[in-house]
Amino acid sequence: MKNIHLLFGALFASCASSAPELENVRVNEVRHLSEAEVEKMESIDVDEWNAARGNILRTFAFRALENNLIEEAREYLAEACDINAEDTVCHAALARLYLAEGKVSESLAYAERAVLFAPNNPEINMVYAAALAESGQTAKASQTLEQTWVAIENDPSFARVILTHYAATGQTEQAQDFVNKMLKSDPQHARSWTTSGDLLLSQGDLTAAAEAYRTALKIDANITMPESIRIALNETTRGVDPMFSAAQRAEGAGDYDSALNLLRFLIEREPENAVFLLATARIYWTQQNATQAQNYLARVAVTHRDWRGHLLQAKLDITAQRFTQARTALKMASRDRDGIRSIELLSQYVDSQITTVTNDTTTL
Repeated sequence: MKNIHLLFGALFASCASSAPELENVRVNEVRHLSEAEVEKMESIDVDEWNAARGNILRTFAFRALENNLIEEAREYLAEACDINAEDTVCHAALARLYLAEGKVSESLAYAERAVLFAPNNPEINMVYAAALAESGQTAKASQTLEQTWVAIENDPSFARVILTHYAATGQTEQAQDFVNKMLKSDPQHARSWTTSGDLLLSQGDLTAAAEAYRTALKIDANITMPESIRIALNETTRGVDPMFSAAQRAEGAGDYDSALNLLRFLIEREPENAVFLLATARIYWTQQNATQAQNYLARVAVTHRDWRGHLLQAKLDITAQRFTQARTALKMASRDRDGIRSIELLSQYVDSQITTVTNDTTTL
């Protein structure tokens, strides 16, 4: 049997060779490739090898992120970006990672590279806009989001992203103008009225927001809505999975291990179910396991989170001292469920922390 370590002596590409020589391979990379895969690698040219190498690094990076190995994931992503300047997925992932750590300049650099090669990708533009906003380039961030809104033909979920951006950056007039344009250009589409309802809800006008959603329901009975709107319209939750009900009862009784076991089973069956993922994240937070809480919460798109999900994100951000991001999450929580005292108190605390940091920076 061949020595596996000798086989991997040829794993890394050499710029001077058409058949890349592999060297200095990490142990965990050795475990992921078979002997046949190594032999295949030895037969390809430099360009093909770089593409294959980039894909491998991307896979390892996301596996590392799933296991909360942040430093290792960052190294893999950085290598993948170095290998392929057009790998927008890795550039955006690294930008998102740096942004979560509060490293705005690093985040912006990678986001700019990603958006250069994928100018109309909504996920990439959201990261880019967030990095711009954090760096103080609010107008450019707004322009980026609105251009994306036009490019993707008015995705209704993206409208909420734009409203959240305006709310987080205090651009009330721009938010109102955006909604007015939607209502004027497309009044017969449900998304125009749900967006209007979202804005009214963020302004604390539950009655008017409910009426906007009522109009949307007449156009499309299958629209999704915030919990506060559902309550205002006397909607009830139907078709709850009995296993999920059992998990909720276990959580309510303080039997968190049983609740998690049930939820894991449900998630295996429906890995993208936002309700199951949010419930799991909430229980992990209750158990003071912030890492797992963030891991599960991150699997739910921001636009699919309820007010509890936004509130949990705010708590996680506060724990990590990401106060600007916490303020955004709290605004979204307040939009979905106005009048919650804990949201108000956390908002006051976050604002005070941001003011303190700003004053300290000005003093320096």
